[in-house]
Amino acid sequence: MILAYNLHTRSLHNHWAWDHMHGAAAGVPILALDIYEHSFHMDYGTQAAKYIDACFRNLDWEAADRRYAQAVGAT
Repeated sequence: MILAYNLHTRSLHNHWAWDHMHGAAAGVPILALDIYEHSFHMDYGTQAAKYIDACFRNLDWEAADRRYAQAVGAT
């Protein structure tokens, strides 16, 4: 899952990146979260929601804010 700033529409978009090969066309990544089973199964079993909650609790929001500010400044 990629949250990216679209340089053409000047808005944020969520993108699914299946097979680890697809990115956000015309987008500058702001946040990325690996939600394939291999990323959480060892620690969380089938409880993907707990993995996602833990990721959001540990996000460096200041870094995300800097990436967003840089992306907006690039338009």
